[in-house]
Amino acid sequence: MIVAPVILGATTDGLLDRLASSVEALPLPALLPDRTRSGLEYAIARVSPSGRVCVWPLLDRLGWRDDVRLAVTAVETSVLIRPDAGGVFALGKRRMVVLPIALRRRCRIAAGEDVVADPARGVLVVHPVDALDQMVASYHPLLAGGDRDDR
Repeated sequence: MIVAPVILGATTDGLLDRLASSVEALPLPALLPDRTRSGLEYAIARVSPSGRVCVWPLLDRLGWRDDVRLAVTAVETSVLIRPDAGGVFALGKRRMVVLPIALRRRCRIAAGEDVVADPARGVLVVHPVDALDQMVASYHPLLAGGDRDDR
């Protein structure tokens, strides 16, 4: 809608024609590639000094009830937690995962480490911060157009 001029005697004839001829069409943005999620779920969990980890949302996503038995093992620098009928550990009423001191020391797991759930495989994985740093650092050069060996 065009608003009538406030100045007496002024007109809008031809005004829009002059503006329209000097405007260039903007390019359309490119659509982002399909970003299908991997199915992994993430949580920042604080590992207590006694090795307890409270990750209720991830446990709910995995469908683990408080009576599930767990096997807790080291895989390289990370701790893998999975259901196992003969497992030594249980979530219990408070629904906390306990990381044994021997595994925490071996994997260098400290307070505040990250916990990843993989519902498709039914596991929780606790990564030490330096392992996550390495994963992210190897990915960032790809974002800038380099490759993983350009560090």
